This record gives sequence, C-alpha cells and structure tokens, in this order.
Amino acid sequence: MRGFARYEFQLVLLRRMADHQPDLVAAARSELGATRAQALAAHTRWQRLLHSPRAPRDLGLYRAVLGPPDEERSRQVGDLTVTAHTWPLPILWPHLRWEVLTDSAGAVLHAWLVRAPGQAIPVLPPPDRLAPWSCVVGDALANYPDAQPAPPDTPSYWPIDVATEHGEPYRLLFVHGLFQLARPTRPAGWPSERRPTRPGDRASGQS
Repeated sequence: MRGFARYEFQLVLLRRMADHQPDLVAAARSELGATRAQALAAHTRWQRLLHSPRAPRDLGLYRAVLGPPDEERSRQVGDLTVTAHTWPLPILWPHLRWEVLTDSAGAVLHAWLVRAPGQAIPVLPPPDRLAPWSCVVGDALANYPDAQPAPPDTPSYWPIDVATEHGEPYRLLFVHGLFQLARPTRPAGWPSERRPTRPGDRASGQS
C-alpha cells in the first residue's frame, strides 16, 4: 500500500507500548529514524485504513500493508482450524514475527508478536524480575507452568497471571504480544513488598 509498509507498521505497534515504556519506545523510534510527528502520522494513517470502507479488510489489509506473508501454516485451536500468517519486522524485532491468525473465511481472529520459527525460547527469570520487551506471551506460558491468561482490557493487551517461587501473585502485561511490565496482585496484608520490574533488552532469544 503506497505510503504505508513494514516501517510505518512498526511505528504503529509502538503507539500502545508508549503508555507503559515511553523510554524504550523513544529509543526504538530513534532507531527507526522517525520523529514523534512521523509516528503520529503512521498511527493516524493506520486508523484511517482500519475504518475506511475502501481499504481492504481483515487479512487483505495486512497483505496490502506488509506484503505477502513469509510463512503460512495451519494450526488446530480446540475444534477450530486456523491459519497463522507471519511477517518479519527486522529493524526493531529481528527475532520475532508479526502473526495474524485467520479462520477459514480469512477473517482475522488475533494478531500479535511471536517468537520466530527456529528461535529458542529464552529461560526467563522470576516474573517479578522480568525485563520489559524481553519476551512474548508464548515465552511466558512456556516458562511459568502456573500462568493463566486474564481477560484483556483492549484487543492489543494480553494480561497473564503468574506467581513467584514464594507464591506472590503478579500480573504480566503484554501489548501486541510483547512484555511491558509486571504488577503485584497480592491481597491486602501480603507481607512482602514489590520488587520493581527493571528496564532491559528487547525480546532477543536471550535471558
């Protein structure tokens, strides 16, 4: 699609993440060589495409923006057969892929960042010590056997409830599938204090 491609799409993904990790987003925007105005323009253009009656819909919109997917695979989710379409976003997240899940009619069921095929799942620290942007949802589910997805507030958010080795409950917040922060969810009177999430590297396949 003229004037909008994978470069601009990465700016769009950063928009929601800025609510939680503004410093990391500012650094990523600088790495892309984009200004705040360019990032805002990309977000505005994407919103127009989403709501324009003349723009392609569902999977067609992603194909128009990102080009043909690098890989398409059928997957069974319960009784439903879905197709996973993936695209690399090499500038910011070379070890990840943008994945779009569609039903048999091509309607988009879900879209988020996932670990690239062939990339080892990183060994993660305790959930209260996770570094922002260090993992995706699949990594967390593989590392924390007790992890339970929680109802999301918005379609781009994915919260997961986990516990530390001492039983302290935390909620991990993922935006577009990428980890942003951990919040303690202990009941009133819990004896220990929160250990804050520390800034760190992006999801790279390394702990």
